[in-house]
Order: sequence, then C-alpha cells, then structure tokens
Amino acid sequence: MLKRPILSRRAVMITMVLSIIFSIAFIIRAYAAKYGFYLNEFDPYYDYYAASHVVTLAEQHGIFYALFNNPANCGPSVLTSCHTQQGYFNWHDIQTWFPYGRNVAATSQDGLQLAGAFLYLLFHDVFGIPITLYDFLVLLPVFIGAFTAVMVYFLVRKIAGEAAGLFGALVFAVSPPLIERGNLGWFKSEPLAIFLFVGASYLALTVFDKERRLRSRIMRAAFAGFLVGYANTAWGGSEYFMAAFGLVFLILPFLNLDLSGVVPAIISFSAAAIFGSAMFPRPGVSIVTNPTGLALLAGSLFVIIAQWSKSWVKPTEYRRTMVKFLFAFVLAGLAVMSFGLVGGISLRYLSAIAPWVRSSSALVQSVAEQAVPTGEDYFTSYAILLSFAVAGALIAFRRRSLPSLYALVIGLTGLYVSAGFSRSLVYSSVALMILAGIGFAELTFALVKPSATPLVKKKPAYSTRNEMKVVFSVALVALIVIPAGTYWIPNPTPCTSVGQIFCDQSPADGGVSITNGATVFTQYPTNDWTQTLQWIRQNTPTNSVVIAWWDYGYWIAVMGNRTSVDDNGTINATRIAQVGRMFMSNTTEALKIIHQIAGDRPAYVLLFLTGSVIPTGQANACSESTGECYILQVPSGNGFIAGGGDESKKQWFIRIGGLNESQLLECPALSVSCENLDDFNLTPYAIQDTLFGQLLPFQFAGFLVSGTSSSGTASINLVSSYEFGPNGTLPIEAFAYPYTPTYGPSSTTDFRLAYSSPSLANPYTCPTNSQVQCFDTVLVYQVLNDTG
Repeated sequence: MLKRPILSRRAVMITMVLSIIFSIAFIIRAYAAKYGFYLNEFDPYYDYYAASHVVTLAEQHGIFYALFNNPANCGPSVLTSCHTQQGYFNWHDIQTWFPYGRNVAATSQDGLQLAGAFLYLLFHDVFGIPITLYDFLVLLPVFIGAFTAVMVYFLVRKIAGEAAGLFGALVFAVSPPLIERGNLGWFKSEPLAIFLFVGASYLALTVFDKERRLRSRIMRAAFAGFLVGYANTAWGGSEYFMAAFGLVFLILPFLNLDLSGVVPAIISFSAAAIFGSAMFPRPGVSIVTNPTGLALLAGSLFVIIAQWSKSWVKPTEYRRTMVKFLFAFVLAGLAVMSFGLVGGISLRYLSAIAPWVRSSSALVQSVAEQAVPTGEDYFTSYAILLSFAVAGALIAFRRRSLPSLYALVIGLTGLYVSAGFSRSLVYSSVALMILAGIGFAELTFALVKPSATPLVKKKPAYSTRNEMKVVFSVALVALIVIPAGTYWIPNPTPCTSVGQIFCDQSPADGGVSITNGATVFTQYPTNDWTQTLQWIRQNTPTNSVVIAWWDYGYWIAVMGNRTSVDDNGTINATRIAQVGRMFMSNTTEALKIIHQIAGDRPAYVLLFLTGSVIPTGQANACSESTGECYILQVPSGNGFIAGGGDESKKQWFIRIGGLNESQLLECPALSVSCENLDDFNLTPYAIQDTLFGQLLPFQFAGFLVSGTSSSGTASINLVSSYEFGPNGTLPIEAFAYPYTPTYGPSSTTDFRLAYSSPSLANPYTCPTNSQVQCFDTVLVYQVLNDTG
C-alpha cells in the first residue's frame, strides 16, 4: 500500500521552477515591508473598514446577520450608532461624506470587501490562525499575486506548452505594473480580479478539450463564467474581461471547429457571468444593458446562430453567411446604441475604446492614475518582452487554433486598452504574459532543437550553427537580465545621480503610501502621517468633523477614527469642489463653507505640505542670521520639483472649485500671455487673502531666482517680485525662516494650530540632496469660529 511516488525528471524540474517563481513573486510584492507593515495607498483603508464591519457582526451574530440585518428606523438621516448594526447590504456608513453618509454596498467593490472578510473568517475562525484582520489584509494581496503567478503557468501552458507557461508566469511575477498595483498592503481590486480572470480563462479553455464530456464542459464553463462575474463585483475594470470573452465568441464560428458540443457550455458561461455580476448591487442587474454585458450576450448569440446555420447552409457558403450575420450584428448594435438602450457608456468606456478621448473634468485630470501612459512607461516596464510579444502574436495568428485565438484577443485588446490610463497598464501585463510566453517558447525551441542528420556524406563545411546558438542564447539572456536588474527586480545599489542606470529603480522598492504621504520620496519613510492620525484619534472629540482634500479622507475616517467629508470614492464631485473653494477662498467665505459642511459639530481643517529648507548663500535672505529659506518644493537632480503634498494640488483646488485661475496663480495653465507655463506659484493675493495661504505656517519673503555672482559662480538670489531667471527658468516662492504661522497654537480667532507633525520643526536630510533639509508635515487646525 505504501509505494514511493514515481516522478519524472521533467515534473520535478517544473515544480522547482514554479516554486522559485512563486517565491520571486512573493518576495518582490512583500519587499515594501522593510518600510513598514501597513495597508498601501488610500482605497484599501476603506475596503479594510468595510471588511471589518462584516467580520465584527459575523463573529458576534453570524454571517446572515452580518449581511442582511436591518434595524428599524435606521434611515440615512439618522446619525446614531444603529448603523453599526446594519448588515452589509443595508449599511449606510455615517463615518464618511458627512452629513450625507454613504450606501456602502451600492458604492463599493463588494466582491473584494466580502472576499477579504470571509477569507479572514475562514483562516482565523475556522483554521485558528492567530492573526488580526488588518495584518491578514496587508498580506493577502502578496499571497494572491504569488498564487496567480502559478496559475498563469497553467493558463499559458494550455495555450503554448510548458516553456511558454513558465516564462509567462515569470513575466507576471516581475511585471512592474502588476507589482505597483498588487504589492504589500494593496487590498484593492486588481489582485483579486486578475486572479479570478486567470482561473476563469484556464477553465474556459479546458471546455474545448475534445475528450471532455458535455456535462463536464457545462460545469466548467459555468464556474468560469461565475468567476468572471464575481471579478466584476471586485473591480469595475474586470468588465473588460467579459467583453474580451464576447469577442472570442464572435470570432469562434470562423474557425474550423465543431461547435455542437460547446454551444451549451458557452450559454452556461454567459448565464453564470451575468448572474455573478448581478448578484451584488454593483454592477447589479444593469450589467445586462452594459456595453460589456451586451458584448458577451451578442457573442454567445452569434455562436448559437452559427451552429444553427450549419443545418441549412452549404459548407461552401458557411463563411460568407457568417460574415453577413456579423455585419447584421454590428448594424443591430449601432441601432441599439442610437436608441439609447445601452446603459453605462461613461468616459471610462470611451477612453478604453478610443484612448485619445480624454475627460475635460478637472477632477478626472487631477487623478494621477488617470494620466495617459507614455512610450517610456511601456519600454521601462517591458523592454525585450515587447519583441517577444510581437513574435508571439505572429505565431498565434499563424496557428489559428482556439487557444491561439484567445491569446490574440486578450493580447491585442489588452495592449490597446492599456493606452487609456496609467492604471490600465495592468491589462498590458496580462497581454504580455501570454504573447511573450508564446514568442519566447518558439524562439527557444528554434535555438535548441538539434540539427537534422544528413543522409549523404558531404564535404565538411565551416558551420557556425552551434556557435551562433551560444551567441543567441547569451544575447537572449542578457536582454532579459539587464532590464530585470535595472527596473524589475529590487537593486541594492541606490540611485545617487540623474541618468544612473544600474541602480534601484524597481517599483517594488518603495514604502506604502502612509509611510511617505504618497510623496516623491517613496524610499524614505517618515512617521508624520501615522503620528498625525494617532493624534487625531486620541485628542479630538469623537464627534469631530475633519475637513481635508479628498486624497486623505479614508485615512482620516479609518485610521483617525473621525468623520470625514470627502474621500477617494469621489462619489460626490460637488462636495470635492466645495472643499477646493474653501481652501482657495478668503477666510470669511471659507468659514461659511466650513459651517455648511460641519454644521454644529467640532470642526478641524487638515493641510499636508512637503518642502525643504535651503541655504541660499545670502545672509539675511529669509532669516535674521542665516540665508536659509523655506520653499514648497524638494530637490531633484539639479533643480527642485513639487513633492506631492497639498502645495502640489492647489491648482486642482482652484480648477475643480471653478475659481479664477488668473487671480490665484502667477501663470495659470489657461493663460496664453505667459512666456513660461507656471501653475505652481501663487499670486500675492492667494498667499495673503485665501485660507490656503493663511494656513501656511510661513510668512512670504519673496522669490528665489537662479543667477550668477560677481565672481561668475552660480548663485541664488532673493527678489521681491515674480521674475524669470536665466534662460527663462521659473522662480520659486520663498518663505521666512524660522516658520511663524498666522494662526499659531495661541490663536484665539478663527483658527488655531492644534497639531503639526514632527518634520516641520525637525526636518530631515533630503534623500536626493544631502545639503538640503526636507519636511512633509501634516497640520491640523481647530476651527474656533465656524459661523462665518
């Protein structure tokens, strides 16, 4: 009964390689732990908050209670503790978007939040693993990413063999866009959604195995469809995957395949995908009239018609008939759209279909992940993989099998839609892990396959085939290793100069956002935000309302445990514009807005600033004894750039708030009279008469302009008015040293500086310039007079 298992050498080697790939994927994604063990970015904090709500109720009252309990007389306008007992699908959260609150299930990624909650209950409450929910969710995306890399092997192997599968898994493990949006603490949509999609794709391809029985095909297709549908509830971007399957089904009838055994499976897949999407409020039943849902349904219907047409169309006329049907489908789709029967056609879909279409909304333009990726983004992220992908696409096109069709559709459409937003680069990674795997495998086989033995003896020739194999192999390895060593994999060599190539440029080597405030200093953690949130939690009244720019709303509500007025959900653009106007209006108007927002509850205003203290070389320039000045920029290369605090976002306060740029910015982006574009420096009016200017803890001293001293050396000059430096360089606003806030800790009118984080009083040495000190301080002002 006990026998030693028999394993082939090939199986052992593949298992070892997969173990290495799993380890690489895990280590790279967990690498940020050296900067601190926190949830990353902003959205994961609210997803954790929602998951915690479900876990708490489930452990106290059971799962059904946690999902569906609905206390009587607990409507949206009731601001009491009854909301803490509402089940997830009835939960109206009053901790955010005060005083309106938020219907969580209708405005959240339900599938992600519930998956995090139930996985935790499984591992903690069932398996007994001693871990907190917070720590579990910090680690969850790391494990999901590593397991997805292994699943990629099985998917790509199904398409192009084991070598392609292993290479595709390695590409997934080290892909910079996937690392950036799936590393430690990234309890957000993409990791789970891509995991579900890879699993669904593998199951969907197995449906077409010739030896598989009909019942097995239907069951596998239904499970695959459900995974795609559930992915839609975890990430809105997953709807692309549904549309991609619909496109595969549209092309499927043009292949020489027997569709009789797969039509029931395709129907099962589509029904399960629609059900999986509609089971939660978001996207809900509207998925049926959604463009991606209609694309899937149209593809399924087209396969049914194709199979039906075989019963009455001559084989020689089949393709021509299907082309006619396809043309009719396109016309019908255009007609449906023209009558307004297609819902949910937002700018997001238009940007995916036509990446050159951009939003004119200032709110959309202000979001970094909405930026258009450049050619440099693709090259630094993929390098030689792009060439492998081109080869893989050509090979897949020549084969014209179902797996090759799938690879082409996912590969080409994934690369295309990734051009819409920076966030969409994950689609290009999914595309390249498939196409590059095919191209790599084919090239490798061409290099290593043995030469044919000649049947006739020939005169010896000076052949270089074996030598060229070695040369090509070395070149191939180098082309993969060089970009991996310079950008994909963390490099122990720090980048100390501009243009340095062989240094740490990996996105894996960066702290989570809360450790650096999402500033440009990703590799230099500070405690400013964590200490500020702790102070807010411990030193403000429990019914306080904290007003800040929407970037920080989740941190304030979840980690600060205080009510916020706007957050990263951006579900109320009017409120965000109102906060922008508050910051950039005069104090009287700002106090009126604060009263409108906070009502009669204690109010605080939070401001986050990054900047530096620089020596100008001029005595008494900005201080009584030294030449040091405060500036709201940080060193970069031979100059200075915006660091990433509110000083870097104030132009969006103005634009989203619908205010007059020319009154507030020295050289606004909308102006045509400026010789140089400058939407960073504020006008004297903005500094002296707006709440933002008044909350700056500094006093304006002038402008710093680069120049030349009498001895011919470079110098920095302080001037009183706005003027350009040599070659049209822009001036930098300078502030007096040391800092003296307008509303200090002893203020008794309007505002009082209640807290400032450590780096303002104790700046640190800038990571990019040892001669300059930097700060990224969080200021919390108590509102003393909110009646206007």
